[in-house]
Amino acid sequence: MQFIDTHIHLQDYKQKCATDILGAMPELNVRKVICVSATQQDWAKVQQLAQAHSEVIPAFGLHPWYVKEASLDWAKHLEQYLQDNPSALIGETGLDKIKDNEKEPQLSFFKVHCLLAKKYNRPLIIHAVKAIDWLDEVWSELPQKFVFHSFNGHLEHLKKIIKNGGYVSFCASILKNKHKEEIIQNTPLNKMLIETDGPYQALEKGEESDISFLPKLLQEIADIRKQSASQMAAQIYENSMEFIKI
Repeated sequence: MQFIDTHIHLQDYKQKCATDILGAMPELNVRKVICVSATQQDWAKVQQLAQAHSEVIPAFGLHPWYVKEASLDWAKHLEQYLQDNPSALIGETGLDKIKDNEKEPQLSFFKVHCLLAKKYNRPLIIHAVKAIDWLDEVWSELPQKFVFHSFNGHLEHLKKIIKNGGYVSFCASILKNKHKEEIIQNTPLNKMLIETDGPYQALEKGEESDISFLPKLLQEIADIRKQSASQMAAQIYENSMEFIKI
């Protein structure tokens, strides 16, 4: 089985070393990782990791938690990073009602990411927490390829994403969802991705999630769907390659 971690923050590890994680990729059959930024300060770090390691695909964006920390000319700098890195994705970006129940400036920042994703034909990595209703304003503005990362919502939210052509990515958090069977079984296999969101969202409190969890996550999903893990892994790998293709 081959894997692609479609969402990891290599620059954020404290207990582990990013280079050690990357060094373990061949043994774990992890072929690529998408190294995702959250803050403007992440962009240079992510670019450096991608330039040093061919298996790292960079993603540049502003997480909704940090939009108020961005410089006034952040969009110009983001666009420059996209121009300088033709294989880069955009993200993570999105909307989070728990962290801030005010729609603005989150929505305006998100719309800029959508515009750039369309302009440069880049896949978009979306963070959405308790904010599906805010997305009603932007479904039509999303690029051709987008993913809701670390999906852990309700079936009605899943149906909206699929209806609008999006991918859904699962990490360890889905295994704690009391409706996990319903959600996983209703996700079309050709729209499913997996991720770690490392170093975050480990199953064990105080631990750092990393790529070694991907085989276990895949097996758990396969068991719920009562499908062959190897066949599922092959399809999810194909989905991941299609998603990152620019």
